[in-house]
Amino acid sequence: MAPVDTIGIDSPVNATGQLVSVVLTFSLALAAIVYVVLLWRRERIAWPLFVLAAGTLTCLMEPLFDHLYGLWFREEGAWALYETFGSHQPIWVPAAYTAFYGGAAVLVARTLQRSPTMRTVWRMYFGIAAMAIAAEMAYVSVLGVYEYQDSQPFVVAGYPVFLGFTNAMSALVAGMIASRLAPRLRGANLLALLAVTPAAFAAGLFGTGILYLSVRHSVDDPSMVLVSLGALTAVGGIASTVRLLGKHVVVGEPLPAPTGAVPGAPRAEPAAATGRERALA
Repeated sequence: MAPVDTIGIDSPVNATGQLVSVVLTFSLALAAIVYVVLLWRRERIAWPLFVLAAGTLTCLMEPLFDHLYGLWFREEGAWALYETFGSHQPIWVPAAYTAFYGGAAVLVARTLQRSPTMRTVWRMYFGIAAMAIAAEMAYVSVLGVYEYQDSQPFVVAGYPVFLGFTNAMSALVAGMIASRLAPRLRGANLLALLAVTPAAFAAGLFGTGILYLSVRHSVDDPSMVLVSLGALTAVGGIASTVRLLGKHVVVGEPLPAPTGAVPGAPRAEPAAATGRERALA
């Protein structure tokens, strides 16, 4: 495992699996688009359109994920869309992001608006994680369109299952923020939503995953014990982030008041009273 390097050991893509991947992901993306358009027509709300677009734009960050986490889309016989950061991207990847990171985020936001509780937050988090794990196992082991190369921790059916929890964060956090922020936005301010899902993606995979990635890319052959521990820090960091945002963004629980002064901080001296204040005293 060379530091920050994509090995890219290529193999033929499964032709049937590729066809199924294209049909499946574009069908799910179409369903997400129809759902959002119906919301817009029925309820006259435009913010789901921007959240859906934000999820689609997040696909531009996929090559960075591939490069750092060791995912390799098989190139031989694949229907390519483009290549960047040394990562080959199939044509169905943007559709997958539209469905999962766009449509799911809208669904999360709508659900939390109806039921803004921590129980709902955790139910959706584990539900999205389970869906991500099942889907990736299918794409890797059944459809044979990509694979995770080199040594990976917690692998089941060719998929490092801890990544299901990291992938779930992007759609969940984007939906959590949109549930409170989006209804308050109007006009051009809605464009700000385009950055929410990419930011959540980066925070989850490159932010809370920084210890894991630092260990994974530290030397050519890092200890799997350390790599596994690093993977657990990513999962734990994401869980704590979900809990924090759930309590204070979704539920609206106020942050606790400071319990004391910061050690070593200078004490503020009372301001001198003005002549008017002395007269009124």
